[in-house]
Amino acid sequence: MCSIPGLPTPGSEVPVLITRVNLNPSCGLVELWVNMDDGRKHIYEQMREDIQIPKKKFNGSEGKPGDLCLVHISDTWHRARIVSIQSETYNLFLIDQGRPHITTSEALAWGQSDIFLLSPEIETCILANFLSLENNWHQRATKFLESLPGKKFKGHVQHVLMPDRTILLDLPIVSKHMCKIGVAKKIPVDEFKCLVLKCLHLPKGVTSEAERTTQELNLNVSCQREKHEQYFYPELLTDTFETVKVTEVTNPQNIFCTLLIFSKAVKILSEQMQQHYEGSSDLGEAQPQTCGDPCAARGINGRWHRSLLKQNMMSDSAVEVFHVDEGKTELVAVGDIKPLHGKFLRMPVFTYPCSLDGVKDNGTAWTKDLTDYLKSQLLNQTVTVKFVHHNIPQDVYYVTLYAANGACINSSFIEKAGLFPPSDTEDSNVQNEPIPSSFLSSLGDKRCMNLKNKININVNGSPEETLSGTKNVAVNGRTNDVPTSGADDVHIEDGSEHPYPLIQSNGHLSTGFPSEVQNSCNDNVFTVGRSVNVEVSYIESLQKFWCQTTENGDSLRRLMQDLQNHYASAHPQPLVEFTCVARNPDNGMWYRARIVASHHSPVVDVRFIDYGQTRKVPLRDVRPIDPSFLWLNAQAFQCCLFNPKNPTDVTWTDAALPEFLKFVNSGASSNSGLKCIVKAVTTDEEDLLLNVVDIETPSDSACKLLAQKCAQADAHMQIPPQVPPDAYSYSKHNIEVGGKEKVWVTSSENVNHFYCQLNRNFHLFNKVMENVHHLIGQPQCTDHPLGPNSICFARYTDNQWYRGQIVEMSPKLTVRFVDYGQTLAVNESDICPFPPERCIARSVPVQAVPLGLFSVPAEVPQEVNQWFADYAIGHSFTISVVAKEANGKLIVELLDGSLNVNVKIRERLSKIQQKTTVGVQQTDQPLSNSSQHVCVQNEDCLTQELMNKSVIKDITEESQIHSSNGMCTRDKLKMSLQSTTNVSVPEREHGKTLDERRKQTVLAETFKQGGHSDSEITQPSLPCPEENINIYMYKKPNISLNKTEDVFASCIVSPHYFWCQYANTEDLNIVSRLAQEVGHQQQDMTPKTLHPGSPCLALFSNDNQWYRAQVIQRTDNTLHVVFIDYGNESDVDIKNVRPLPQSLLEKAPQAFLCSLNGFDESKGSWDDDVYDNFYNVLVDKPLRVTVFGMENHTEIEVSQYSVQIECENMGVNDTMQKYWKPATEHVFTESPQTENLLQSDQTESNMTHLDVSKGNVNSCMYKNPNISKTKKEEVYASCIVEPHFFWCQYANTEELNKVSRLAQEAGQEEQDMMFPKTLGPGSPCLALFSSDKQWYRAQVIHRSDVAFHVVFIDYGNESDVDLKNVRPLPQSLLDEAPQAFLCSLNGFDQSKGSWDDKVDEDFYNLLVDKPLTVTVFNMDDHSEIAVPQYAVEIECEGVVANAVMQKYWKPVAKEHASIKNPPNENLLQFGQTESNMTHLCVSKGNMNTSLYKEPNVFKNKKEEVYASCIVEPHFFWCQYANTEELNKVSRLAQEAGQEEQDIMFPKTLGPGSPCLALFSSDKQWYRAQVIHRSDVAVHVVFIDYGNESDVDLKNVRPLPQSLLDEAPQAFLCSLNGFDQSKGSWDDEVDEDFYNLLVDKPLKVTVFNMDDHSEIAVPQYTVEIECEGAVVNTLMEKYWKGQDTDHASAENLGSALDP
Repeated sequence: MCSIPGLPTPGSEVPVLITRVNLNPSCGLVELWVNMDDGRKHIYEQMREDIQIPKKKFNGSEGKPGDLCLVHISDTWHRARIVSIQSETYNLFLIDQGRPHITTSEALAWGQSDIFLLSPEIETCILANFLSLENNWHQRATKFLESLPGKKFKGHVQHVLMPDRTILLDLPIVSKHMCKIGVAKKIPVDEFKCLVLKCLHLPKGVTSEAERTTQELNLNVSCQREKHEQYFYPELLTDTFETVKVTEVTNPQNIFCTLLIFSKAVKILSEQMQQHYEGSSDLGEAQPQTCGDPCAARGINGRWHRSLLKQNMMSDSAVEVFHVDEGKTELVAVGDIKPLHGKFLRMPVFTYPCSLDGVKDNGTAWTKDLTDYLKSQLLNQTVTVKFVHHNIPQDVYYVTLYAANGACINSSFIEKAGLFPPSDTEDSNVQNEPIPSSFLSSLGDKRCMNLKNKININVNGSPEETLSGTKNVAVNGRTNDVPTSGADDVHIEDGSEHPYPLIQSNGHLSTGFPSEVQNSCNDNVFTVGRSVNVEVSYIESLQKFWCQTTENGDSLRRLMQDLQNHYASAHPQPLVEFTCVARNPDNGMWYRARIVASHHSPVVDVRFIDYGQTRKVPLRDVRPIDPSFLWLNAQAFQCCLFNPKNPTDVTWTDAALPEFLKFVNSGASSNSGLKCIVKAVTTDEEDLLLNVVDIETPSDSACKLLAQKCAQADAHMQIPPQVPPDAYSYSKHNIEVGGKEKVWVTSSENVNHFYCQLNRNFHLFNKVMENVHHLIGQPQCTDHPLGPNSICFARYTDNQWYRGQIVEMSPKLTVRFVDYGQTLAVNESDICPFPPERCIARSVPVQAVPLGLFSVPAEVPQEVNQWFADYAIGHSFTISVVAKEANGKLIVELLDGSLNVNVKIRERLSKIQQKTTVGVQQTDQPLSNSSQHVCVQNEDCLTQELMNKSVIKDITEESQIHSSNGMCTRDKLKMSLQSTTNVSVPEREHGKTLDERRKQTVLAETFKQGGHSDSEITQPSLPCPEENINIYMYKKPNISLNKTEDVFASCIVSPHYFWCQYANTEDLNIVSRLAQEVGHQQQDMTPKTLHPGSPCLALFSNDNQWYRAQVIQRTDNTLHVVFIDYGNESDVDIKNVRPLPQSLLEKAPQAFLCSLNGFDESKGSWDDDVYDNFYNVLVDKPLRVTVFGMENHTEIEVSQYSVQIECENMGVNDTMQKYWKPATEHVFTESPQTENLLQSDQTESNMTHLDVSKGNVNSCMYKNPNISKTKKEEVYASCIVEPHFFWCQYANTEELNKVSRLAQEAGQEEQDMMFPKTLGPGSPCLALFSSDKQWYRAQVIHRSDVAFHVVFIDYGNESDVDLKNVRPLPQSLLDEAPQAFLCSLNGFDQSKGSWDDKVDEDFYNLLVDKPLTVTVFNMDDHSEIAVPQYAVEIECEGVVANAVMQKYWKPVAKEHASIKNPPNENLLQFGQTESNMTHLCVSKGNMNTSLYKEPNVFKNKKEEVYASCIVEPHFFWCQYANTEELNKVSRLAQEAGQEEQDIMFPKTLGPGSPCLALFSSDKQWYRAQVIHRSDVAVHVVFIDYGNESDVDLKNVRPLPQSLLDEAPQAFLCSLNGFDQSKGSWDDEVDEDFYNLLVDKPLKVTVFNMDDHSEIAVPQYTVEIECEGAVVNTLMEKYWKGQDTDHASAENLGSALDP
């Protein structure tokens, strides 16, 4: 027997699961944390449930080192031991995780003493009997040892070192392998034990618990760098790149760098320290005295810093201190040193001492010139750093620094100093290594396991090889292929920053959880020949699929259920691991996952490690994994199917995959299941473990079956199965007639011949493109001549390479892009041959699938083909396959959601045919006035002149447009402007550039035309009678209110009249091309049809080009038109106009008429200087316009938009303010308007009117806060008055800081004497706060003659502000939503009660300076100030403030309440009276009988439960087996039950009322629902259990909202299949039914739900599985059905009833 309880006996053999590994580089030891798998897993699960209700939380600084306690981490309580206490910081050791943790007393609690009797779940071991051969572990050893977590082994226990519970564990298979590969040596058992004792600094006798616990925090006591124990320095991974800011430079070997990603957190901490120490003089703490003590020190710049004493304190003197966050040393007066508050110790130090790698001083001191040069290059600069090596004894990182342009700073300094570069044999051989381009542009689409710089639990390993195939091109100072630490990865990609990143105390920046996180997704390792029962969880191909072992099926299901419950309410947190939890976008469920690739957007590729699928997931749906979910190893292991015909080649034909699917589905549905036989173990192209396997059933083998099928198929083939060496393979992609597929249309020749790619093959296409890009960078083979039908790589006009096939060599070299279905003429330099060797690009079948539309004529008009091409190319559809042609083309129905495109095509053909018939009949007849002869083409009459488009072509044109942005967007058509105003505007002519742009667009059109000429395409419209002309047929511009557009000013007259043209000219180029083609048709337009507002094509005389125009007026044979895509006007001869085809009418105008917002012409005028200045401000500059209103222009038939303009980060509207002259007072008397109160042009007379009539004031122009109902927000209370009036401010202050900065800038503007007169109640403004002389956004509440009373809307406090201390708000500050919002506590109706006088102070103390979580339930406008007020629930330090405040609430008197309150009020409101309650009891129909949510039970879904209350088969309660929610409810119930009794509350209770009730048997509070009541008691059902009880009225309490929001944890059931109207139960059933269910895990499936007739709860008819048996079947023997005669008579009687 074991002499040590809870530990294995020395000499015994035990199974172990390794969870974490730590290497000791100096002593050569390996430390393991293991889970002893001794069948006690259920005991630990029960213990984890038990500790979720702690005995008592810590009250202040309780506890001492050595005490056992509970700690709250990620919403879960864990067992812990206190190691040490410094100020408010507790250093703990987590008993069941075997790792350290740092926290404060707020997260600690005492637990029941018996919960600590159970031994730790994770034990500490030393891997026995071998040591490293070298000072540091060899790379091969490191890689192998770091792969051990997650693996199970049988180990031999050699010794147990007590009292410290350290086990010397021999793993023969591990030690044998280490010695075999030559990286370790065997040590005799006794010698090894002595060495361990010596290395651990343990005496051979007994050592203290505290000493051992300190060693548990880090095994490398003598080997690691010494840090002051009160500051935490995360250790960095070497051979990784980071972005840093250099804070101090002394010489090349003494440089301090701060990780840039944490610079904001450091800055926030600095601000907090400044406020803390400047605002308090006597902190009442012991003064730091000794060298090395942490302290707060005020530097010579007046700022407070986290510091360390560098010498002992001496009275009345100055001492030297070291500022840890800057790396600077200063001499500071003793009076400027204070104790460091514990809260400033929590954040780790992210500033590291560095030395330039490869730079040595050769024994001489550094000259001042050299150090000055180095400072000029580095100090306060942001650079990229590679951490090459960590010198632990000296505590310095040797680094290589890179400038923003990628230049190596080490090299430039060596050259400057005239030093010799280091030799290749030295460790610093990487100084001239360029930064991998991968890092310069973030992580990129690389698989994590293929990255040689892996992020592992041990930082001593170095990369095995450098990354290949990367170009060292600098982009923004970052690269792609090398990951930084986990925290850095995610912060960079997500763009988010967090002041206190999730970093644990294990000393490694990259590991925020136990090391098993890093290795939790390692694949299962099986020995060759092993057989395991499996389920195939995911099939990508026969070369890549995933299996799960069935032995852990129940464990995985339980884990998945726990994941859903835990992460349903978890908030996003910074990620520090690649292993995580991610929400599957397909079904919304949470899965354990590993990040395998990141992108240039907040999206990552993750692999679900328990199933095998890879999905793209937004970062907002990714969470750090809680350590409690790592008890189960990753369940999916990667496989490929063994090929018995060729064991060295595991490839299969396409036909084999569907056969394999059938085999798997058949085996999975059978009782015997599937068995996996491991044939070999290798790695895939991503360096992931790959098991070569056969899948078997008892009667068959997948390998054999598929080999036979393929052999049979080969025998029937008339051609050899091999693909010719110079040809692609083609696949039918297993598409069957009648099947449906999601596709992406890539190109179209016509409706009967177009191409698509299958959505399910996108991963294959991506692999092909990756392979193409790789191969194109290799040396090209020149001995393979190319000819017709040769396969090749072809370069498209976007300069990218794709798979191609040569169609013809002359007269033009033409290539078919086989994965898109398009053919294009190219240059000889744009093709290169395939390499002769086998590759992915050669073997993957062609991805373009030919399609034709079903039931569409073989010949259709080109305009329909063109419409289809525009509609379909580049979009996703669903195809339904109707037939297959011999050449492989699929005849399909094309579905766009619910729209059938085939039907749409047929409708268009029908309408065109009808229109053609009508046109023929009218040919020889005069036009009449009848509307039926109007020939202006409608929206269904297509006259498209575009050539066939393609996806690649769209991309190309877009890139061409952007690349020539200067020509296409700035040099617009301009001319001598003729306007109705008398303003003189400079003439500008740029006709030439329009012609150049037109030529460029035409040159880009290089696709084959498919045999359709331009003459076939264009059909001009017929003239129409003027009585029926639609004088304005252009669409309106695509402008949305409050939306910002990127534009150029194309025509500038004045601030009230100018035109803007979209910066994106893609549509403009299309319109221009069509206009030239139509304009050259030489068909004059009938003059009678042209009236003001008529659209037409007009020839612009300056460049003889055709443009879309609109008639403004006409005189004889001259038309005055406006060119609606530019805005300029011109006189055009009538013979130079053409009718517009429908295709040009359907394109919205590319320019729109504007006027500056905020300047009402009825209330002022412009200074004469404005026109030239306004023109010069806008001309030829990129602008951003935001539309605020729209009106029709009075003179021309177009819309005019009032806009705000931003030009080069300047508000043009604000700039033009100085040219505006407000009108005199009589203007306002004539037309009082509701003007923008921020405009300075309003006069005093108008202001008087505004004050009198508030209805005419724009009382609040701020946006509403960004608050969503029922969404939780992290806030602080910024202004606290009382529970019905307090303000909350967002905890994330990024927007607030931005607003504050803009406010200070705007406040410096000169005072406008007119502005204060425009302000009335509700007006927004900037106001100077007298206490700190800073400017803040404010809103006027009321005004006097000399001052305004305002509320500062970003904080909530109010103040009187002198009239001279207000300024107008610029638009940029109006656009930002308020950063604080007005609140009141939810659940307290002021019409039904009032607060106790003591409430205000206690409410203030509860909230002030504490992080809060608020949930909004409602919103109303406040009655006195024009802001919304939100009814909220507040959580503060785990307590619901609404519940705490309940004791201060006094309901109104009975008589008053009964008169005011309707009878059907919420029964939990204390305002209800006895008279009201009487009415409720009499009339149940007027009651809200149940306020609880319904249980989370779904029809036909299995739930794992226990029977919590069993009465009989028609009445029993089931409780969820997962008790996490139940534990939470229980904890909240105990807290709420401690509130004082409200004597009014019991009188409000009636049947169906929810409440808290005290259960007499255990004196605990539970949620309950009243069934009925008497004078002294209520009979209740406990809705989380199902049992009933009589409860004294004094033992009931109201339910807080938090407990009402939680669904019941039990639900009422009856057995399905037993209708009580058709039978009854035998008397013996109840006892047998009870014994069958009690205390057993059950699975219930719900079939129906009805309300129970006696208690107001739903009752579910269910089927129960218990221990493999269906209970409903077992109970049939107790059921007595009605006799047949009686039943028949009864049925007949009911049938005859009328």
